[in-house]
Amino acid sequence: MAEYSYIASRMDGKTVRGTLTAVTPEQLKENLRRQELYLLKYEEKSKVAGKRLKARQLAEFCRELSSMLGTGVSLVRAMQIINHRDLSPAMKSTFSALSHELKRGVSLSEAMQNQDGVFPELLINMVRAGESNGRLDQSLLKMADHYDAEHRTNQDIRGAMTYPMILVVITLLVIIAVFTFIFPTFIGVFGDMELPAITQAMMGISDFMTHQWFLLIIIVLAAAMAVYWISRINGVRLAWDKFKVKCPKAGNLMKIIYTARFARTFSSLYSSGLTILNALQISRDTIGNRYIASQFDGVIKLVRQGSSLSEALKQVDGFDVKLTETIAVGEETGRVDELLLKTAESFDYESSMAIKKLVKLIEPVMIMIMSVIILTVMLSVMLPIYQLYSNIDQ
Repeated sequence: MAEYSYIASRMDGKTVRGTLTAVTPEQLKENLRRQELYLLKYEEKSKVAGKRLKARQLAEFCRELSSMLGTGVSLVRAMQIINHRDLSPAMKSTFSALSHELKRGVSLSEAMQNQDGVFPELLINMVRAGESNGRLDQSLLKMADHYDAEHRTNQDIRGAMTYPMILVVITLLVIIAVFTFIFPTFIGVFGDMELPAITQAMMGISDFMTHQWFLLIIIVLAAAMAVYWISRINGVRLAWDKFKVKCPKAGNLMKIIYTARFARTFSSLYSSGLTILNALQISRDTIGNRYIASQFDGVIKLVRQGSSLSEALKQVDGFDVKLTETIAVGEETGRVDELLLKTAESFDYESSMAIKKLVKLIEPVMIMIMSVIILTVMLSVMLPIYQLYSNIDQ
């Protein structure tokens, strides 16, 4: 999509200036004509990156388009029907641009490629494969199933993380309430008596949170920005992604999740007719772990040298061993397509279970953190009280 500044003429002869986004100048002219404006002059300002469609939106788009193509509706007509639905302005603009390019004779994959990041590379390549083998409707149906599974996984993650996030919020609220309201009230009782070190430390934190809260906000924001920028460093992200698959307990669960993503993507690509090399190159970018993705250059090199897929994937540190064992069986029996699909479905289920197990690991950690905070505060209050009663007894 490009943004154009234009000068147009109205029916009454008055000129109008403005800006409008369009794929081509022809589309700009057509859009203005619908508003009863006649283009006099235009200038392309800049490219506008589109908003990437979500998994649910991609699944609906692929399934609907596949259904219409399967019943004999032409691609141009199918896109027009989809575009007439009740859509968000961003989606309507995207589908309108697709329709316009299809009318100009551009292929669907090329039209999707021209939308500046709206459609993922995986879908574009699958559509291109479907166009080349004449099975576009089947390729789109596979992608609908793929994005349905991705949407379910995302929903599982959001649902599973709800309780831990509630615990985090409650923990923060408890900390704020204890140090700004409850703790100062108790400490006032002790007057000028000499307090234990832990109580003095808690008093310092309480005083800082009560009287220097604006500075605390600045520190928290600065720390968050520092973490954000550090996490964008390639070396740091690579080390963090490596830790994810090496971490005790959680590492094995993360391996299942990453293996499920790869298996689902690779299965869809390979069964649609793409070569192993192309399928590996595209699948690498959908795993979501830079440490695992960084090893794929070696995998691709081994395949090019004649190694089997199962042997090449054994070199990857971060995948569940079940994946390579299943592929090896498929290579021996000549049923790689079928076994890949079943393996992908199996890993999708295991991924859902792994997410739930990860959350079960997080919950006790959050409860322990909250317990330690409350216990520390209780000790800082009870120790002076115990000391006070001891002095009275003496």
